[in-house]
Amino acid sequence: MSGTFWMVYGLHQRAPTHRHKTELSAITEAKRLARQSPEVEFYVLEATHHVVKRDVDVTDIGTRDRWTPDDDIPF
Repeated sequence: MSGTFWMVYGLHQRAPTHRHKTELSAITEAKRLARQSPEVEFYVLEATHHVVKRDVDVTDIGTRDRWTPDDDIPF
């Protein structure tokens, strides 16, 4: 993920899918869409945070021999 971006959302419409690289581009698109659908309110949304759920990471750092049955783990 690099940098912020903007998206245009029409209230009660489908979720936005296009990422605009500039705020001006998103505003221009919101105006265009508003002209096409005068009864719909359009919002320019700015990405402010990026959140990702990550699982447990395991890294082999190569400090000992591979697993052997005599490692005292009970399973």
